[in-house]
Order: sequence, then C-alpha cells, then structure tokens
Amino acid sequence: MTYYNESVDELSMHRYNDVRILNASGRFRVGGGERIVESRKAVKSLRYWFRRGSAIIALLVLFAVAAGCKDANGENKPIPKAEQGVIDLREWSWDEKGIVPLDGQWNFVWLTPSDDGNEISNLEISTLEVPGTWGKLRTGHGTQLDDQGYGIYRLTILHQPQRDMMAIRLPNISTAYELSIDGKVVLSRGHVDVSDNKTVPYQMPATVYFTAQNTQTELKLTVANYDHRFGGIRTAIVIGNTDHIQNLQIRNAAQELIILGCLIMIGFYHLGLYILRRKEAANMMFAMLCLFVGIRMGVIGEGFIVQWLKFLNWEMAIRLEYIAFVMSGWAGFAYFQSMYPREIKRIWFKVSNGIAALLILCVLTVKPLLFTSWILAFQLYILLFSVRILVGLVVSAHRKREGARLALIGVAGLILTIVNDMLFYNGWWRSIDLVPFGLLFLIVMNSFIISLRFSLTYEKAERMSAELIEWNNSLEERIAERTDELQRSYSTLADAKSELERMEHSRAQLVSNISHDLRTPITLLQGYLEALRDNVISDPAQRDNTIGLMLTKVEGLNSLIQDLFDLSVLEARKVELSLEDIPLTGWKERLTEQYSLEIQGKGIVFDCMLTSDSDPCATVAIDIRRMDRVFANLIYNAIRYTPEGGSIMITINTQPKDRTVEVLVADSGAGIEPDDLPYLFDRFYKKDKSRHSSSGGSGLGLSIAKEIVELHNGQISVYNSPEGGSVFRIILPASNEKRKSS
Repeated sequence: MTYYNESVDELSMHRYNDVRILNASGRFRVGGGERIVESRKAVKSLRYWFRRGSAIIALLVLFAVAAGCKDANGENKPIPKAEQGVIDLREWSWDEKGIVPLDGQWNFVWLTPSDDGNEISNLEISTLEVPGTWGKLRTGHGTQLDDQGYGIYRLTILHQPQRDMMAIRLPNISTAYELSIDGKVVLSRGHVDVSDNKTVPYQMPATVYFTAQNTQTELKLTVANYDHRFGGIRTAIVIGNTDHIQNLQIRNAAQELIILGCLIMIGFYHLGLYILRRKEAANMMFAMLCLFVGIRMGVIGEGFIVQWLKFLNWEMAIRLEYIAFVMSGWAGFAYFQSMYPREIKRIWFKVSNGIAALLILCVLTVKPLLFTSWILAFQLYILLFSVRILVGLVVSAHRKREGARLALIGVAGLILTIVNDMLFYNGWWRSIDLVPFGLLFLIVMNSFIISLRFSLTYEKAERMSAELIEWNNSLEERIAERTDELQRSYSTLADAKSELERMEHSRAQLVSNISHDLRTPITLLQGYLEALRDNVISDPAQRDNTIGLMLTKVEGLNSLIQDLFDLSVLEARKVELSLEDIPLTGWKERLTEQYSLEIQGKGIVFDCMLTSDSDPCATVAIDIRRMDRVFANLIYNAIRYTPEGGSIMITINTQPKDRTVEVLVADSGAGIEPDDLPYLFDRFYKKDKSRHSSSGGSGLGLSIAKEIVELHNGQISVYNSPEGGSVFRIILPASNEKRKSS
C-alpha cells in the first residue's frame, strides 16, 4: 500500500473590512446646458440602479454561498454516517457523488494520565461523535470529556476495491495529531504524547493519499491537546477520490489567495494614499484593517505565513492570530469613526483603544491555554463595536449622508457573517466559514460607493463650470449690482458719520452745559461764603437771606447730581419696578389732585379727563412713584412754556385692539422747534434753541422720563399740535386678565 502526504488547510478567516471612499476632482470642459441636464439624469439613473443593485448583489452572494455549501458538503444527497465505529460506503459512487464526510460515531479511547504525567491511570473505551470538540461531547457511556486530554479515534471504512488512489482531507485538529491507515503512521502534526510536557502542538491541515485495493480501510487518529481551549476534531474529515479532493483543496486555497491578495493590494494602496496625504487618517486605518485581516488569514486557513516563515511555531502563530484579530477590529472601528465622526463620537474610539490594549497585553503575557479560553471576551469586543458601527451608519443613512446606505448594507452583511463564525468557532452552530463572503460583499458595496462618488464629483464639476460660464456672461450686471450696493453702503456710512458728528456735538454741548450748571452755583456759593467770612454781610436778616440763597444753590446741585445718577441707573436697567394695578379712574383723580390747584393758581386752565369711549374698569400696571416723576417733568415743562390764560390738558384713552393705554399731555404754549423734535429725548439735550432760550435746566428730565416709560415696556413721543402748543404721547400696556381679576 502506498501513501502520499500533502499540506492543506480549510479556509478560515475573520475579516472586518471596508473600502476607503475617495473624492475625484479635475478640470472639465462644458459645451452647454444640455450636457449638464444629461449628466444629472445619468447620475439619478445611477443612484436608482445602485439602490436596487445592492439588493440584487446581496441575493447573488447568498445564492453563491448556498450553492457552494451544497456542492462542497453534498447536502442534497443521502450521505452515509458512521455507526459504532463503522461507515459503509460500498454503495457510494465516488465519481458521481463526489466526496463524503466521515461523520458519525467513531470508536474512541479516552486516556487520563497519572499525577506524574508519565503513565495512564484511567482508560475508557467507548464511542464519540465526529465532528465535535471534546468539552461539548459525551462518550457513548455518558462520560463528560474535558477539552484538555488525550484520545484515540478509530474508524473502519467499508468500500468497494478501488483501482485509483483515494484521499482523506483532514482539517485543523487541536492541537497535535497522528494518523495511521491500516496500522501504518502516514501523517503527524506536532508531537502526540499522553503527557502535557512532552506534547508539542502544531495545527496544520493535510491531505493524505492512499491506495484502497481491499474492501475496507482502518483509520486510527490519535489526538492530544493541552494548549488550546478546544480539543478534538472541530470540523468534518472528508474522503474521496484524488480528483475531487484536489479540486476542493485548490478551490479553497484559490479563494483564500484571491481574497488575501485583494486585501494586501487594497491595504498598500491606502497606505500610499496616507503617505501622500497625511491629513486623511482614515486611509491609514483602512490600510491597517486590510493588512491585519490578511495577517490573520495567513496564519490560519491554509497557513501561508506559517509555511513561509519556518521559524513560526504554534505558540507564536496563535499569539499573532489573536493580536491580528483584535487589531483588525480596532482598525475597522477607527476607520468608521474617522469617516462618520458626528455619528460615532471620539469617546467610543478611546474606549476601543483601552480594551484593545488590555486584550493584546493578555495575549502577550499569559499562556495560550488561558487567553484562548477567554475567546468570548475577544468576540464580545468585536461584536460590541461592530454594533456601534452599525448604529452610527443607521444614523448616517437617516441623515442622508452620501454613501451611508450602501455602507450600511455592506456592514450589516459582514456583521451577520461575523456572528455566524463566532457561533461556528465556539461550537454552538454547525455551519461553514462565511466571513470571506461577507467581506467580499462589503468590498462590492464600497465599490458602488466609489463609483457613485466619482459620478457625483463629475456632475458637480460640470455644474460649477456651467455656473462659471453664466457668471462670466452676466459679469457686467453683477458689477452694476455690486456698485449700487457699494453706493448704498457709502450712503449708510455717511449717515452714520453725520449721526456720530451730531452725537459728538451733543456730548461737547453736554460738557459745556454741565460745566456751566456746576460752575455758576459754585461761584455764587464761593462769593457768599467770602462775604460772610469778611463780615461784609453783618445785618442778621440779610445774613439769613444769604444763607437761604446758598441752601437753594446747594439743593440745585444735589438735584443735578441726583438726576445724573438716576439716569445712569435707568440706562443700565438696574432698576426694579414696584408695579401696581392702578385703575384709570383712580389715576385720573390722582393727577387732578396733584396738579389742579398749582396750575390754576398760575392762571392756566387745567383738565384731566378719561375719554368717553374708554373702558372705565381698565387698569394699568405701573410703578406709581416713578410715573409721578414722569408727569411732574412733563407738566412743569408745560407750565414753564404756557402763558397765563393758556391751558394744559391730560387725556387718558384705552385702545382695546392693541391692549394699550394712551396718555396725552397737551399745552397751548409756543410749541417746539421742528429741528429740535427728533433730539428732545436725547440724553442731556438742552432745549436752549426751543421755545425760550432762557428756560434753563440741565436737559436731563425728558431723558429720565423716556427711560422710565421704556422700563414699563411703553413708548413716549412728542409732536406739535395743529392748534398750537406741544403734545407728549405716552403708550403703556394695559394689565392682563389675571391682574384685572385679582
């Protein structure tokens, strides 16, 4: 009997990938508007087919996966299974039906070493289901196995004598094994021993070729595992003729090499993009994602990196696999966080950094048996941040970010394959490795995104070129419009300059007035004091009269200073009003009582009235003490400029439509000069050019009145009556319904 041995592996990859989206820019020459319209129609059509094409691609990928599984495993054919260590393949047609998995009950011997590890203290002969990891199986006698141990599988294959050579394809078996066919050792991986100290782990799949000229073949597979979380045969061992086994091996190897080559090329391409433009950190993250996924593929699966670098032993390879596993998840999350920073906050990236660093530290410091037993922590890290990426892409798609929907479809498909592989590698799910298909699907989706981005960029460039042509054609009109705008701006600046000059003149006039108003009484006070000091005024009556005049001047100074202080406080809005709901009838009576006798005593007719159409129950919310100051200023000004025999009239009127109260203070004096009307309420404006030049005063009263009215959310204005004299108009808000009811 002749045997041939050849290294192979099953395709086994975990990849988390995306394609960096690029923007295109360039110069385009536009012939006219029709071309722009055609471009927009083309882009709309492209978007339409992209949205529907993504669903079609997803169905095609699922169909391809299903077809591949069907062909590889023959699930549509009745497949014999082993029973009590025997599988009957005498009716199996190797040429027509192809390969067959050696699943079912194998005879199994479980060996337990003694305490010193050199002798066998317990031996159990039973049966065991294949495939399956030891920790999740029980022997035919019901014994629960441990994942770390030593076992011997035996299977008798009944078949027709074969002229051509047959082949058995063995997967990765944890973590050292030795295969014998008809009592002869034909293959070993690592060194198998009942002692954990003498066992040398080494995982590498293989294909064994043998002649089957007899009617049965005896298989003996010895497996030892003391270094990995799972022991035993995790996936199916298949048998077939050399053509079918070689085709399966070549197909899996080619598939892995194609994907591995694509990842390496895409990774170095984006690495070059990052070197050319360092600001695009997403290019670096995507390059790291592709390269780390490629490293993991090269360590597991066909083990191309392990076969290439002969110095890599099993322990170094398993540590490199887990580091690449963590780094690929970290780089993938970093890539999407940099692409969608508003949807995936940077705090999540910092959390990812911390967890990834902790997991890598564990891989570097503890034994493989420990960190492989913590695989669930590694998988939860990948799953958690994959879900966070998915949520971020859902939000991006809702906000209609460009390309977010296609990226969402690709990532969702990849996450489903990740979950499938997690269940598969933990022994919770009978399936195949689907991550390669999910990764290819994601690359296809992002290829659509790149095409869409280039098309949109081309459309934008054409649109901008058309706009530039239009701008050139209408340049003279735009220049004329801008000239008009500049002239209007110049006019506004000229008005502002005039206003500033007027304010500066007012300020200079204010300083002059204040200086005069302060200097005159101080000079008189100084003269009176010097006369009293020099006994120029010796008569007691004259002395008392002089002291009275001095007190009058001091009171005037105090009044001026108080007005300045009150005005500064009012302008700063640091006054708290004590608002009261005052009925209009009560307010009218108060004003009449305060000013009637004094005004009539000066020979001036006075009347305070509430108009007939006003609501007699209406109220107004005012600070009565401060409002008294407003009316005192207005009325005493009116008395000063109203001659004997004239009249002063206060009229109160409600305006239900606007929910306001109007108060008019009218006199029959000489009126106000029209040039003075706009500035009458300016701060410190002195009306020396209106009415009478000898009127005196500091010019603060009306400014204070204006500030008090505006504190009540009201307005005050002045105009000359057609009948003669001036009219001051005050508008105050009426009390609301709650105040009225209270």
